[in-house]
Amino acid sequence: MRNYGMSTRRPALALLAFALVYTALPAQSTQSHIRAVESGLGPVVTIVGRPVDHREILAEMQRLHVPAVSIAVIHGGKIEWAKGYGTQSESGAPVTTGTLFQAASLSKSLTSMAALRLVEQRKLSLDAPVETELKSWILPQTSFAAQSPVTLRKLLSHTAGTTVHGFRGYAAGEPVPTLTQVLNGTKPANSDPVVVAEVPGTHYSYSGGGYSIVQQMMIDQSGKAFPQLMKESVLGPVGMSSSTFQQPLDPAKRNKVAMPVDSQGKPIPGGPHTYPEMAAAGLWTTPSDVARWVIELQRSLTGKANHVISAEMARTMLTPIKEGYGLGVGAESPSHKPAMSHGGGNEGYRCIYFAYQDGDGAVIMTNSENGGALYGELLGSIARVYGWPDYRPQERTLATVPLAQQLQFTGNFQIKDGPAMAITPAKDSLQLSMYGSAPNSLFPSSPASFFVTDDIMQLTFDGPDHGVVIFGERRDPFERVKDAAKP
Repeated sequence: MRNYGMSTRRPALALLAFALVYTALPAQSTQSHIRAVESGLGPVVTIVGRPVDHREILAEMQRLHVPAVSIAVIHGGKIEWAKGYGTQSESGAPVTTGTLFQAASLSKSLTSMAALRLVEQRKLSLDAPVETELKSWILPQTSFAAQSPVTLRKLLSHTAGTTVHGFRGYAAGEPVPTLTQVLNGTKPANSDPVVVAEVPGTHYSYSGGGYSIVQQMMIDQSGKAFPQLMKESVLGPVGMSSSTFQQPLDPAKRNKVAMPVDSQGKPIPGGPHTYPEMAAAGLWTTPSDVARWVIELQRSLTGKANHVISAEMARTMLTPIKEGYGLGVGAESPSHKPAMSHGGGNEGYRCIYFAYQDGDGAVIMTNSENGGALYGELLGSIARVYGWPDYRPQERTLATVPLAQQLQFTGNFQIKDGPAMAITPAKDSLQLSMYGSAPNSLFPSSPASFFVTDDIMQLTFDGPDHGVVIFGERRDPFERVKDAAKP
């Protein structure tokens, strides 16, 4: 699974006092599942010859500077258990199953479902040129766009060739742009214009900007504000009563929010960022609500629950187009078992959902930029407890490579169609930073290849200035970002 979007100084016993136990006492077997998951965290990648120690969730939260975590586990077609850990802020209320988190790019999955509902209502077309359905904004014409039409299907599957990978939102006190300003890249927008930079339909290129085009299409064709449209078309029918796409969040709900922190556990100044790019990153929700949406999609596939889209459209949504991605949803698992998944990263939030199309799943939400490391461990623990074929630890062999030889690979790099990454020297190893997360040690597997232990990602260099990032079967090229200040 690729993942390209306050201090916890209290001792573990104090955190334990704030950990919420699900209000309805589960059966003993479920209690056993919960305890096994909580105590079974460990590295996503293990090193040959080194012992593997399993860790407690509260201790890992402290180590990784993740003050708030909320989990919902799906088993047998139902939410078997849901639980929150930690506190909403350093001196705040305990996390409950009703604590709100920003869902970041998980928003794209729900947006896609709503767009497909409009298709079934004949208000949108999957394959018509978007120019015929946009009223409030005109897609800039480029030589690439002239070669093949941009369509809703291509936008939802990240194959439209559109730019702008993701958005960083707007901090408290900053002016917030309109959607048109976001699309045009004009002030006060802090992102580039959304344009077509590759021939549509040729390959997968993740684009939050493309989803902003979808947002405008849905507003234009429905005649409704986006939060209202999403409430009426998806959130309400699925029973996601705690969720909203309102940006910024209603101040009356702020007391329910897990306040965001950076990778060192320090509060994000001013609290949560505002995301006018609602379709791509604007959902406020809980793991239990997202789990209800997952179950709805699972059941829709078999015609058992079609509150939003038909079984045929659910199958269309979950049919991979390129790189295992369907329409707003990752549709394959590393084991190649049909699945549904999406990760997300907003400023100070990291989250993920993963589920098999015919079975179990989990939703994990955190309020820290280091949350990806924690949810990777949690998914591994859940996989062991419930017998999933995926997310089992992978074993790698450590090579002996002098640090002096490794130093040629330090610097700043850009992944094609992905985030930037920085490689820096540490005391006895290199360290990798990506997406604002805390640095992770890089372990050499050969003189020019490296791995980390909290993700399946690997790096292979074919020279000091370029190489590939490996995620399972996928390979994404990267290259060094030249320092403009140097000749």
